[in-house]
Amino acid sequence: MASTFFGLTIAYSGLQAANTSLTITGHNVSNINTKGYTKQQAGTQAADALRTHTTYGAIGSGVVVTEISQIRDSYYDVKYRNNMANYGQYSVKESYMGQIEDYLDEFTLNGYSQEYKNFFSAVNQLTITPGDTSAKNQLINNAKSMTDYFNTLATNLRNVQIDANNEIKDTVNQINSLAQSISSLNKQINQIEACYGDANDLKDQRNALIDDLSKLVNISVSETDIGNNLTDLQITINGNSLVNGYNYHTLQTVSRDEPRNVSDAAGLYDIQWETGQPFNIYSTSLGGELKGLIDIRDGCNGEIEKYATTTDDDGNETYKTDAEGNILTDTVSKVDSNTNYKGVPYYQSQLNQFIQTFVSSINEILTKGVTSDGSASGIPLFVMSDGSKALTASSVTVNQDLIDNADLLATKYKESDGEANTSLIVDLINSKDAKIYDGGTGTYFLESIVSDMSIDASKAINFTKNYNNLKTTIQNQRLSVMGVDTDEEAMDLVKFQQAYNLSSKMMTVMNQLYDRLINNTGV
Repeated sequence: MASTFFGLTIAYSGLQAANTSLTITGHNVSNINTKGYTKQQAGTQAADALRTHTTYGAIGSGVVVTEISQIRDSYYDVKYRNNMANYGQYSVKESYMGQIEDYLDEFTLNGYSQEYKNFFSAVNQLTITPGDTSAKNQLINNAKSMTDYFNTLATNLRNVQIDANNEIKDTVNQINSLAQSISSLNKQINQIEACYGDANDLKDQRNALIDDLSKLVNISVSETDIGNNLTDLQITINGNSLVNGYNYHTLQTVSRDEPRNVSDAAGLYDIQWETGQPFNIYSTSLGGELKGLIDIRDGCNGEIEKYATTTDDDGNETYKTDAEGNILTDTVSKVDSNTNYKGVPYYQSQLNQFIQTFVSSINEILTKGVTSDGSASGIPLFVMSDGSKALTASSVTVNQDLIDNADLLATKYKESDGEANTSLIVDLINSKDAKIYDGGTGTYFLESIVSDMSIDASKAINFTKNYNNLKTTIQNQRLSVMGVDTDEEAMDLVKFQQAYNLSSKMMTVMNQLYDRLINNTGV
């Protein structure tokens, strides 16, 4: 049988439940502008009924608060994080392609076009005064200006690659730091909830960190109930475990012993797990800023250009060289139609290809000729700098012998040719329109590389814009579920206030009844 004062107990339970709900509503309102905050609500249910063993069987015993839960939909979390991986990837590409575009825009301003024009203008001048030392010096100076330009451009591209490489290391460190923080929060959350507490605010911190992680690398998140009010949260990247409950794994950057591409900067990083297990940086599932950085730094497949080799009659493999003995380079594989994967090595390889074909065509003509006075055979105008292994945009330079003595420049084919015979110089002029670059002229080189750059930059911009718009849309969808709505909270305040007032009123009424009962009847 219920106690005489049972009604007071029921009223008190309602008062407690309303007070808890009011407190939670206040907490929601206070965090309305808190990034990553998830709306909370009290879960209530009727208290266990009391068996009275009378005709009516049982009587209600009030209300109990069972939990304080978050209003969150994991579906939108997955959508948001998948989109963030794509957004992170293309926002990085947009940033770095902007830098590459700035460098290559020199082509259309005062860069390649002007240098190319100046060089052949000096060649044209030689047709008028082929024996004039000053005209030869002008040609050599213009040639030096052209090589300096390509040297600078190659250096700028390499600096972009170095910047991306350094950012890869920073990104790996961020991933490790986030993994450590998430695993620590996993432990704190379980410690609180094992004692039947609610760690909702810690869960918000953890979800915010997971959101940050999803921008850096594509992740897969799962949370499993393991009993006793505990959960096991797992995060994997690239098919490998990053966070495993209270434990986490770390990634390491390791400098490469050998470059993958001819013009790669020294010391580019590969990535491995702390155990030494390789980490596949070229996985299509990698995603995030990390993938964008690797695509920019390494190109479509990590290996675009290598030193060209050939096999002699005895089966020995040797380097391919041009007529001057300069080692040539070769494209490893054709870059596919998906220009999103083009990176610095691709543009470096295009520069190198042009330099090698252009230098070969000019040097081939000059080395077949003789000097103006017929006293010496022609020597190459372009050579590679001392200590270089191959002729590239970064190593090409002008022959120092010609800089020291311009009269060593060949201007005719035979000693017997008179000064009026300018056939060698005419051949130099005609080389301007020769199809020396990928089936096109030197002008085509300009058009081709600028076109590639423009397409790549445009795609990066468009994809970034699209994924940013999707981010906004998905975030709004997510906030519609987990976010704090002022109108809803205002209605809840009124609702819970009324419940609180009614429970208080009930306690007042019951108090009056018990007072009358006790004082006036002596019961």
